[in-house]
Amino acid sequence: MSTPKLVYVTQIRTTPAELWKALTDPDFIRQYWFGCTNTSSWKEGDPIESRDPDGSIAWQGKILKSVPEEELVFTFDSKNIEHSEKPSRVSFKIDRLPQAMQLTITHDEFPEVSAVRDRVSNGWPSIIENIRSLLETGQLVDHKVSCKAS
Repeated sequence: MSTPKLVYVTQIRTTPAELWKALTDPDFIRQYWFGCTNTSSWKEGDPIESRDPDGSIAWQGKILKSVPEEELVFTFDSKNIEHSEKPSRVSFKIDRLPQAMQLTITHDEFPEVSAVRDRVSNGWPSIIENIRSLLETGQLVDHKVSCKAS
């Protein structure tokens, strides 16, 4: 039996470079990821770490694939929060459309029973909506969701 994966897709009127920056620039990320700061070199094999506004680790992982302006894939290890599970996987895929970019966020490789999957399913819709809104309008859509495992 396969475990459910989470898939979110949106179209954004922006450039590949601006969308890539939105996915990899810690200051930009902090705006839409509930105040968390995600940091990495963004090179394959290197660590990625997300910290809450108070500095505590929200989650961490390893960069599995990094193709600027095309695709970013990393493990998502939430063992530092209340739900201890094996790491799952997050991918951001950028596809070029005639007048926009299509961003697909996939979060998969969860265990069959996953509290993390249940929790992050509440956060991803806000994240993708806020990425789109920030890039298109410069403003956030107001959502009240925690940084941890979101």
